[in-house]
Amino acid sequence: MNLHDWELEIWNMRQRIAFLQRQSEQAQVADDLQFITTIFEELHQALEELQIAQEDLQQQNQELSNARQVLLIQNRRYQELFEEAPDAYLVTNMQGVVQEANRAANNLLNISNGFLIGEPLDIYIAEEEQVNFHYQLRNLYSSVDIQEWEVNICPRNRTPIIAAVRVAVIRHQPDQSVGLRWLLRDTTTTKQTQAKLQRAEEATRQALLQEKKLSELKSHLLATTSHEFRNPLATIHSSAELLEHYRHKWSDERQVAHFRRIQKSVMHMTQLLNDLLIMSQDEAEKSEFKPASLNLIEFCRELLAELQQDDRSHHAIAFQTNYQCIEADFDPKLLHQILNNLILNAMKYSPHGSTIRFSVNYIHNQAILQIQDFGIGIPPADIEHIFEPFHRGSNVANIPGMGLGMSIVKKALSLHGGEITVESLVNRQTTFTITLPLTEDLRILLVS
Repeated sequence: MNLHDWELEIWNMRQRIAFLQRQSEQAQVADDLQFITTIFEELHQALEELQIAQEDLQQQNQELSNARQVLLIQNRRYQELFEEAPDAYLVTNMQGVVQEANRAANNLLNISNGFLIGEPLDIYIAEEEQVNFHYQLRNLYSSVDIQEWEVNICPRNRTPIIAAVRVAVIRHQPDQSVGLRWLLRDTTTTKQTQAKLQRAEEATRQALLQEKKLSELKSHLLATTSHEFRNPLATIHSSAELLEHYRHKWSDERQVAHFRRIQKSVMHMTQLLNDLLIMSQDEAEKSEFKPASLNLIEFCRELLAELQQDDRSHHAIAFQTNYQCIEADFDPKLLHQILNNLILNAMKYSPHGSTIRFSVNYIHNQAILQIQDFGIGIPPADIEHIFEPFHRGSNVANIPGMGLGMSIVKKALSLHGGEITVESLVNRQTTFTITLPLTEDLRILLVS
């Protein structure tokens, strides 16, 4: 029985008592006994009904008490879950002012509830994200779904963090929004881990790509080496066999010619082997730069003397410089690789009897070296590829070579901090210009 039924029951009893009272005033004395009997019967019935109503009310009170107890237990359980939740959990009004916050929220924002409750949540949002935060907050007014996004949070006296935000609207009625539930999770470590994984994946991808390139390089190297060594080996074998069988019949001049063929083939194979050794060095060896003080002019003169002797005067080399000495720090090994490959190429791709021009100058703390030949030149389509391993000009025909020299030059120059440019006209001339930076403690002497 609810409160309305209880009030109706009392009203009915009052009506019946009033009716009995009116009857008693009108009844005769003879009828008193009968009337009293009727009154007692009515009172007895009323008392029974009141008893039933009282029992119903007691039962309802007990049910209400039980419901209140269950509600208290559920509220206590909610508070325990709220406080012990591993993620930051907050309740705000629709304007974002904090009304409740759990322990994880206190730890995340590095502030106690005494200072947090009543404060707007946006004071902990990074300044550059304030506009987007308020935009998301406004969208919540009309949203029926849970909203999620990431935001940079600035805890009190701590380094900013990245947090995943999950927000839901609290509604008492479908059209009555009373607050917001916020769930914040620190994803900084997760983001850092993801970034590390991405870097590791990229490093693995690059390593696999490098391994693939090395595998292709080795295959190309093996094929090219087999081809390039075949001709000089055949020349050596042929000349040696002829000398073995006919030396006693030949003149000294004819014998010397075959010996020179053998020597030339050996020199060609030696150059091929040197190029292969340089290309096969590991990264640690490639990156070595060992500068030493040397006179660049003297170094160039000695190298030219060696090359002219090996060339047996098939080409003239015109060396031009205004300096007697340019002394600075150079890596002699790298410098030899650069100049040796360039000058040998100039000889290889120029006709016998032509002149190779080689000049050395000094401008603004830089050594400028130029090597010019008047041979077959480099087609325009090949110029942008000449520094790639195994690339050879489309016009080299049967001139032997592996296409490694210019790649070696480029790498050696890079380690030396230098640069190289090329200008060429097919069947007319080719000019390579090298720029090498010089140390401050250099010594310059002009030709007297």
